[in-house]
Amino acid sequence: MPTNSIYALSLTCMGIYIFGMIELSNLVLPFLSILFPLLIGIAIICSLILNRTNPLNVRIPLWLGFGIYLFSIANQSIGFSPNLVSIRGFSLDFDLLATILMFLTTFAALTFSLEFYTSSFTMSEESASEKPSRSSSNILSRIPYLSKPPLSDYIYLTKPRLMWLLSLVALSGMAISAGPSLKLNTALLTILGGVLAIGASGTFNQIFEADVDQNMDRTSDRPLATKRIPILNAWIFGISLAVASILVFLQLNLLSSILALSAILFYSVIYTVLLKPNTAQNTVIGGIAGSFPVVIGSAAATSTISPSSILLAALIFFWTPAHFYNLAIVYKKDFQKSGLPMFSVVHGDSETRKNILFYFGATLICALLLFHFANLSFFFLSVNSIFSAIFLWTIIMSHYNPSRSTFMKAFIASNIYLTVLLVSIILELLL
Repeated sequence: MPTNSIYALSLTCMGIYIFGMIELSNLVLPFLSILFPLLIGIAIICSLILNRTNPLNVRIPLWLGFGIYLFSIANQSIGFSPNLVSIRGFSLDFDLLATILMFLTTFAALTFSLEFYTSSFTMSEESASEKPSRSSSNILSRIPYLSKPPLSDYIYLTKPRLMWLLSLVALSGMAISAGPSLKLNTALLTILGGVLAIGASGTFNQIFEADVDQNMDRTSDRPLATKRIPILNAWIFGISLAVASILVFLQLNLLSSILALSAILFYSVIYTVLLKPNTAQNTVIGGIAGSFPVVIGSAAATSTISPSSILLAALIFFWTPAHFYNLAIVYKKDFQKSGLPMFSVVHGDSETRKNILFYFGATLICALLLFHFANLSFFFLSVNSIFSAIFLWTIIMSHYNPSRSTFMKAFIASNIYLTVLLVSIILELLL
């Protein structure tokens, strides 16, 4: 179980983060506005005491955070809060910067403290050797007509499991850019075009990885890996979906169609062919693919890419490795057999766990900036606070009890976190 120092650091991080969001929301809370800074100060001091014997990479960030805290309290007492940077109407004031720096320093201390206590913890051979579930057990097998080949195989080529979340991403991009002025036909066309683009990308991905898929338990029964669908048929199917997607987006505007084509090419060629087999940073750079639906949604709804949509795209970019690296650890032996240089294979479990925390911290910073600059309400604040705390706890438990079960819980928590965040944006800005 986590030590008292880890509990203290976790509470300190989330306290700074949640109070920072409340402070930025300009909620009138006279009593809490005095109590919260006091509690955070006490939490930082407790963390300093409990981590006094830990390595310098834990203590130095904590002392920096404490110094920023004292400086911030002093400035607030004299009412000093200048705008430091202003870009396109987005101003970065002192209070926002102080919140970000305090959170980053304490979160860095938490990350290095977890590494100090748990770097030697590894998954047991029994847990690591469990075989993943085969695709034959997916939802299609329980739907009449869709479950029958060859239709089910062609549907599986499109990676339908990705569609619901990426459709939410696109809809949130439209919501955050157009707001209540978003038209229903625009939303429907964007989602249709997006689904077709995802299907094309998934098909091309499986075409290029057919040989690799044969060597992995997780993917060995895919339609192209088992040759249930001829490669030529898959090419015709994928190109048809891509053309259909571009034609749908052309009904909206040229920019969205160019972005959709770029997304297909990025995932199919740059990620699948160039990045995935050649660099351990494939998941990180490949996160751009998951960010594309946001800017596509923004372009489809407004013919421009709004600054708020760029922040949301950045959030999804950083969320991607924090999300997928859990699977990369669970399926590390599978990836080793495939020859793919996944981060967990190249750098090991301990470094991968540390990077999950780094990218999760960056995700939370993007959510904080999005909350501030997109003028989101207490609803988003509450959802983000609750589910980010749950996600953080599952990550911490995967450090102390590294097993297939705990990493899958962290993976599921990451999915839930992003889903509820996107739903809260859509509900708040469209209703």
